[in-house]
Formats: sequence, C-alpha cells, structure tokens
Amino acid sequence: MKTSKIWIIDDNPIDSYIIKTMLELNELSKDIHVFSNNKEALESLEELDKSDSTDSIHIITENKTNAVNGWKLIKKVSNKIIEQKGKLNLKFHMTSEKYSEKDLKKFAETAPLYSLNKKPLRLDHLVNMLNY
Repeated sequence: MKTSKIWIIDDNPIDSYIIKTMLELNELSKDIHVFSNNKEALESLEELDKSDSTDSIHIITENKTNAVNGWKLIKKVSNKIIEQKGKLNLKFHMTSEKYSEKDLKKFAETAPLYSLNKKPLRLDHLVNMLNY
C-alpha cells in the first residue's frame, strides 16, 4: 500500500525523523514532506492549491505545542478549502502524548480529522492511519 503524499507536521525533529523513517523503510509512501510548524505547512498548502493539484494528502500533525497546533491548523485549512472550493483531498491524523476529554469531544466534531493517535507512534498506527 502506497499513499501519494504524507505531510508530517511536528516541532520535535526526533518524532518527525522516526515517523518518516518508518514510512520510508516500510514503503508506505513515495512522497513525504516534513514541516516543523503550522506556518510552513500552510505556505506549502497555498502553493499546492495554486497549482490546481488534486492530490490526496495524509497530514500527521501534533495536537498542541507552541509551533504546531493541530486544532488551529485544521480549522484554518478547512475554512480555506471551503472558501476556495479546493480540490485537495486532505486527511488529518493527530498525535499527542495525552488527550483530554475536551480533545476527544473536539475529535468527534472535527470533520477532516480521521484519527487521534498516542505517541510514540508505532508502525501499526501508521498503517491504520493510511487506510482511511
């Protein structure tokens, strides 16, 4: 199983490296991009949107840190896609070391968010994410 594109958005370079390495070693994707913050990811998404890309992208993002806040990212991207009637097929997967009841409630209410995953991610977590 190969997924067309995977974006990893995490401000922890070790976590990003581990996820990327697992994806590459197990040939789960041919196109992996790593971003250390929301701003970089949003800029790249703008470029993709301008190019009229119709790619499917699995976005693995951190729950909430200073540089990466998955909830804010999903909200911004969702609003932008609705405004521009974008053709991008984005599937968000959120990671965190812990989740609160508030996070679980948000998950149920957030349409483009496909999964919540506990860190550290394992290979079976990644495979399950990419099956969505």
